[in-house]
Amino acid sequence: MLFCIFVAMQKRFFFLFFVCSFMGGVSAHEFYFAYAELSYNEFTNNLEGTLIFSTHDLEKAIEPNGSLIGLFDKLDESSPTTRLIEAYLNEHFKLSYGCALDSNAVDVICISSFTLEGLVTQLNGTIECYISMPVNALYAPVYCQFNALMEQFPLQQNKLTFTYRQHKETVNFIAIDTQHTLKLQ
Repeated sequence: MLFCIFVAMQKRFFFLFFVCSFMGGVSAHEFYFAYAELSYNEFTNNLEGTLIFSTHDLEKAIEPNGSLIGLFDKLDESSPTTRLIEAYLNEHFKLSYGCALDSNAVDVICISSFTLEGLVTQLNGTIECYISMPVNALYAPVYCQFNALMEQFPLQQNKLTFTYRQHKETVNFIAIDTQHTLKLQ
């Protein structure tokens, strides 16, 4: 009888130990992903795209002290917070590319400066950021840096699908590999 009680207590202790150990490492979610789609529109000479983040991850990355948590659901285009998001995106999602200032040849390397055209928060907990920027001509080399959220979440993984003249290319970014060369085909 004493043996049965001891075995039952061991099982309960093991279960309690397992649950407590597991709970100690739990965070909001285990995986951190952001997605971007960017395409060059030759008719309008614009780069146009969408970046999708977990809303609370973006809130925390922009303001680590937590003062923005829950505010993104109520944003409009005139909000000062919208400008914070635009600045954050331009700091952490950058293109550098060959451009021609006054000829048909590469004169200089240009750096992107996107305009945040709109935001939509989704019921699934994500936020979609619509961006664009004028580009008179796009020449190789095109480099992309996409390190958004990585300073706050070291396991962050970002993915970009870039479309140029019907050619799609998808590249992945992690904390130790935040820049890639995009092909213009």
